[in-house]
Amino acid sequence: MRFEKIECDEFNLEHATRRASATEIEQAITNAEQMLRHRVSGRRLIRARTNGGRRLAIVAELKDNGRRVRPITAWEE
Repeated sequence: MRFEKIECDEFNLEHATRRASATEIEQAITNAEQMLRHRVSGRRLIRARTNGGRRLAIVAELKDNGRRVRPITAWEE
């Protein structure tokens, strides 16, 4: 999957980086293998691996018809 922009700022990364680094989250989103609907409207569950092979699950909001993605939280699977 390709996104034009991954939105990372102090507000969303404060929560998202509790279990994975910002770099790992960005790598996993770039390497996304699977994207599923999340129970919260407008959010998706992205499953992917970092460049180092760590498998992450990331809850993210899609914006601009999927061109931009904003990570909300992430954890290792």
